[in-house]
Amino acid sequence: MVRLPRSARGRTLLVIAGLVVLLALPLTVGLGVLHYPRWYPLYDVAQTELRIRDVWSRHPPRIGLVGRLGNPNDPGSHPGPLSFWLLWPVWRLFGASAWGMQVSDGILNIIAMGAVVWMAARRGGLHLALAVTVMLVVLAAAFGSALLEPWNPYLPVLWWITFLVAIWCVLCDDLALLPVAVFTGSFCAQTHASYLGLVPGLLILAVLVALFTAHRNAEARAVARFFRWVAIAAVVGGIVWLPPVIDEIKGSPGNLSVVRDTFLQPPEEPIGVRKGLDVLLVHLNPWRVLARQDITTGSVSRSIVAGVIMLVIWFAAAVLAWRLRERALTRLNIVIGVSLLLGLASASRIFGFVWPYLALWAWGLNVLMCLTTGWTLIILIRRGLKGVRRERAVRIATSAAAAAAVAVSASFVIDASSMEPADSNMSRTLGELVQPTLAALSKGSVRGGGHDGTYLVTWVDPVAFGSQGFGLVDELERQGFHVGALKSYRRAVTTHRVLDPSDATAVVHLSIGSDIAVWRAKPGVTELAYVDPRTAAQRAQYERLKAHVIVELQRTGLNELSSLLDSNPLVVAADTRVPVKTRDRVGRMTELGVPAAIFVGPPEAAE
Repeated sequence: MVRLPRSARGRTLLVIAGLVVLLALPLTVGLGVLHYPRWYPLYDVAQTELRIRDVWSRHPPRIGLVGRLGNPNDPGSHPGPLSFWLLWPVWRLFGASAWGMQVSDGILNIIAMGAVVWMAARRGGLHLALAVTVMLVVLAAAFGSALLEPWNPYLPVLWWITFLVAIWCVLCDDLALLPVAVFTGSFCAQTHASYLGLVPGLLILAVLVALFTAHRNAEARAVARFFRWVAIAAVVGGIVWLPPVIDEIKGSPGNLSVVRDTFLQPPEEPIGVRKGLDVLLVHLNPWRVLARQDITTGSVSRSIVAGVIMLVIWFAAAVLAWRLRERALTRLNIVIGVSLLLGLASASRIFGFVWPYLALWAWGLNVLMCLTTGWTLIILIRRGLKGVRRERAVRIATSAAAAAAVAVSASFVIDASSMEPADSNMSRTLGELVQPTLAALSKGSVRGGGHDGTYLVTWVDPVAFGSQGFGLVDELERQGFHVGALKSYRRAVTTHRVLDPSDATAVVHLSIGSDIAVWRAKPGVTELAYVDPRTAAQRAQYERLKAHVIVELQRTGLNELSSLLDSNPLVVAADTRVPVKTRDRVGRMTELGVPAAIFVGPPEAAE
């Protein structure tokens, strides 16, 4: 750890604060832009807000968001609820609003980046803190608006880097960072199961290295210090993992057992080491980060060449750093190397469709590899220079890094000034549907009993897995209505929101696409709202795309999928037998959207 004179500490803290402000500014601007127009959370994010609302209630969350785990008909959830608890304070402070959830997400990401800068300064001084700031602002700009979308795959992406840097600090005998590593690693692993294959292995590595260091020191004080910080870290881990453990004890089976069984015996054949390596290498392409391409998307179909080159360059630099006896740098390379091996093992266990969000952790490794490679190059240059030339080179490098950080941050601010929330079209459509629905229900002019009623919310959504349906449940509950969903959605909306139709005073139904005609024909049903989000030109485009897709499906011998274009186009888009171009057309159809309507009627109308 770098020891500074007391007179320099104030200046150091001031510089660190300035770097954090530089990192925070684009997200702050983005939050200001996202405040209006009103955003309506959908699907997983709506489910997240339901659980945040449960914090400090009679039904506090004990497990994470539902995921592709266990039995598809009765899926398990991601391991833990830590993200809900951390999002709650700021969300509550900002009026329990949807925007408050975005603000909370942004603040958590700023805290994560600030912690990385602080740890870098703690280990390597202000020059390393500045280099880390450049790394973070480049990565943050590449993620863009995803850092303000409180979706569980996006929530840990910066906290993962905080965890890796904390592990590095522990390997450098900075044991005070072990509790930080446990907390940040728990946040990642609880929030998304894709980190479960990485976090435990790195924590074990850190503890073993720390134990070896204490033993080699052969001083009682060093051993006592080791056990003191391990005990504190164990307490931190025990606290944050208590809710999932309680669920495991009370469940039959507990969610942790479901997660374990899914990884040991996945419901589908894993993709294996070869494709897992492809997934990893795709994410090691530094150009996609530097060019600020959308790194929240990607698949094994992308080129792995750049990733291979990056891996070779990094490995050569790591060997060189070891030969130069740069201990701190070598230990950071060890953290990266172990993470790559664990990541390969984790990626090889992916089953089913390889969604882009399943390996977002690899982008953190990508930028750290760039950091250590550049660090090695700087060491070589410094060793080749002496006296005034060395000092001049340091000043030039420092100025260049500062200029790069400011430039990327300023560019990110410009991009943030035009940020839009994810799925803005569907969010806008839901808003147009919700407003007249709330007005009618609040007045009590339709069946249900106003705010004194109990409403079963149902939906038919062939386009987006019920995204707007979960958003409708979330919004009605936000406005003080007592709502629930069918038992089949108990994992998604939580068990205490399950509502039997016989206990409801009315059903509120969201119809999307062809289901609208079905509900218009039901007796005793009132249509409260109708929206077609498409312009006339977009409707014509939709029909042209549909015609092209039908022809292409017939040409490839998949004519049976044509009938699903209206009832379940997502099945067509996810079918790997369908040509990529055709799947892209179906994806564009779903982006354009289809008409949607909300009805209210007697509970038996839902049958």
